[in-house]
Amino acid sequence: MMTSFQSVKIFYLAVTLATALAGCQNKPLPFHGADIKGAPYGQAWVLIDQTGHTRQAKDFKGHIQLVYFGFTQCPDICPATLQRMQAALDLISPEVQAKHTVDIVFITVDPETDTVSTLSEYLKPFGSHIIGLTGTQAEVDAAAKDFKVYVQQSSKTPKMFEHSGFVYVMDTQGRARLLYAPETSAKDIAEDIHNLIAEGGA
Repeated sequence: MMTSFQSVKIFYLAVTLATALAGCQNKPLPFHGADIKGAPYGQAWVLIDQTGHTRQAKDFKGHIQLVYFGFTQCPDICPATLQRMQAALDLISPEVQAKHTVDIVFITVDPETDTVSTLSEYLKPFGSHIIGLTGTQAEVDAAAKDFKVYVQQSSKTPKMFEHSGFVYVMDTQGRARLLYAPETSAKDIAEDIHNLIAEGGA
């Protein structure tokens, strides 16, 4: 039986292959990220934000979201990805941000450690647009499943987690539209958000 991790690897390889084939055919790609329009990701989660309020997927209708799963004890990749997403928001023009709310949504994979108060303190340096989400283990597991995110606690290091590091862009209708590898540049993400809005997809 195929594991969740194997499924994620196969999906990512398929995205990479599709991008390479498009490049070989000299056809320009409309986005830097993989276009996942039609994928049923992120439609049914219910979690608690860093202020203690219940939040769910439908609350973000009308907003563009950059969604990332991680954990506060992550030493490098998670904070670097959050910084990159915040840098992307800084590159989006004030005129665009005045008309379109863009949120960074950070969903923990370690709710036992990442309580409401822990998330609140951890996320302060990342700016006012970031929303941290936690919940019970079952609620977090359901959210990860909703986004097809692989999560596995490390067998070698306590409180460390292996997890897929994709960043998802959700449009104003709550639909999954784009998928990024964690090292995608802030400039590319900002350009994609501008292009998504320009095409009417946001």
